[in-house]
Amino acid sequence: MGVGVQYKILFTGLGSIGKKHLGNVIKILKERNIDYRIDALRTTNEPFEGVDNIYLNYNDVPCDYDIVFVTNPTILHIEAIKNLSSKTKNFFIEKPIFEKKYACEFSKGINYVACPLRFNSNIIELKEYIEKNKIYSFRAICSSYLPDWRKNSDYTKCYSAKSSMGGGVELDLIHEIDYIKWLFGPFDEVKRISAKKSNLQITSNDVAEYIFENKNIIGSLHIDYFGRKTIREIEVFAENDTKKFDILNSSGSDMYYNEMNYFFDLIESKPQKHYNMPKEAIESVELALIN
Repeated sequence: MGVGVQYKILFTGLGSIGKKHLGNVIKILKERNIDYRIDALRTTNEPFEGVDNIYLNYNDVPCDYDIVFVTNPTILHIEAIKNLSSKTKNFFIEKPIFEKKYACEFSKGINYVACPLRFNSNIIELKEYIEKNKIYSFRAICSSYLPDWRKNSDYTKCYSAKSSMGGGVELDLIHEIDYIKWLFGPFDEVKRISAKKSNLQITSNDVAEYIFENKNIIGSLHIDYFGRKTIREIEVFAENDTKKFDILNSSGSDMYYNEMNYFFDLIESKPQKHYNMPKEAIESVELALIN
């Protein structure tokens, strides 16, 4: 698509991540001097800044979208994709793709599942480090306090708190599984222990421990909802070195913005490897929920 071509875009949800993606989409399309129209499928027809038309049900949604952003709660992704696959050329699907494995048809164009940590400057540095060093083991952690995630909202009412809505650390923090699989996988064996252990008022699991192994490496991952000190890092043990990479405090530009730029490069058919496709994303869900 060239300069001046209008993108018709639909968002299926405008919560915290939907708003972030919406802002980046608008910024990037303005930078590329591309005209656009953005609509939304919502449960309320209350006006939303940056959105032209609001629809309250799938039947009212037109059939001529260039991109649909699936940004509603995880448990509703399958419904959105099934209802909108014939109404769009391309999908951007927020992680995790589903709360379990489903078989469904996607669009005939680009079907991309969010994996922003692959665009984190310290993860990029780690990938380069792995390519130059023989790694024996890794130890990763993602720990934070769920009530602090979404300011001015009741954490007990968000999808993260409810297992029935696809919440729980295993899927909510699937970014960790994704980057570990991307950097070190595939694995011959993966073990998981997860549970609800804290006094948080939630029905979902708030802690999980994973062990990964293949012929080259053994590693571990800790994820939780109750850490009062936010930590997101990975330590790697190499043949001649031990090094820690702080994912939380990475330098450089915004990984969400970089990811969205990458996505629009895919849409514009600029040659590069296409990741993260639905098959790969579903494999990450299976790995996150492995027994």
